[in-house]
Amino acid sequence: MKLSTTTQMALLAAGVFALLIGYAVYQKYAPSPYDSFAECLTEQGAEMYGAYWCPNCIAQKDQFGSAWRHINYIECSTQGSQNFDLCPEIEAVPLWAGAGVEVPGRQSMEDLSELYDCELPA
Repeated sequence: MKLSTTTQMALLAAGVFALLIGYAVYQKYAPSPYDSFAECLTEQGAEMYGAYWCPNCIAQKDQFGSAWRHINYIECSTQGSQNFDLCPEIEAVPLWAGAGVEVPGRQSMEDLSELYDCELPA
């Protein structure tokens, strides 16, 4: 049975779409060199307060890559809001807090390592 050109194109498009979804899932859950570091931060009580619209929060998340899934993250804004309605005690984000630490602003991996006594990967 011969498939029409339209059917062939539809099957090709579906295959490409499935590959793209698979790649996106892999990127989100792929092992990261920062997995153990992120797990250590969480074990030490670190939490990052942020907002979905905050460029520094997004950049901080991007530093961790897929290891971000191990970080305790507290979202402080509801969708459509540009304030911290979910965390009224917070004045600025990102904010790293927990275990006696409260440091505002985007932090380097080295600073987080020192603040929470977690070893960075070699």
